[in-house]
Amino acid sequence: MRNTMGHKGIRALFAACAGGAAIGAMALFGGGDASAGTHCSAADNDRVQREAGQSVCIANAGPGSRAEAEDTSNSGAAVAVGATGGSATSKNLQPGSQAMSSAARGGNSYSVTTGPKATSIAMARDGGTSVAVGGWGGQAYAGPQGAVCSGGFGAAWDSTTGKYCVKSGAIDLH
Repeated sequence: MRNTMGHKGIRALFAACAGGAAIGAMALFGGGDASAGTHCSAADNDRVQREAGQSVCIANAGPGSRAEAEDTSNSGAAVAVGATGGSATSKNLQPGSQAMSSAARGGNSYSVTTGPKATSIAMARDGGTSVAVGGWGGQAYAGPQGAVCSGGFGAAWDSTTGKYCVKSGAIDLH
């Protein structure tokens, strides 16, 4: 495959991916203001739903499963559903955004929104891993249909299908 992006394009892509990865890592491992918004955690046949103003979280875990959902934006939603041994994590960091994840049959899913008006959907299954990061008006999907990124910024990867994508402005990689 021939590189048609040039050095400036590669640097821009690297900067966009590094920035998105850093924000996503902060979201997954502790960033933002945990006291704002809502936090829901459920395990092994438990369901937790919380609402505070316009902030909503829902965590639903089936037998042997785990689900964690957190909205730190005060005006968004995070939903996580684990089933049959799955582990689902959703974190919404920005207003007007939604992070949704589901994991079944031993899968692990991670869904994070890092920008306003973003949507991220991760659907893991059969022991696989799915990751979706939506930022600044972007949409990201990782799951049985592969990976789809659109809008301002989105990044997604699904291990079961082997598909990935990164979308940042004019940069669109699959």
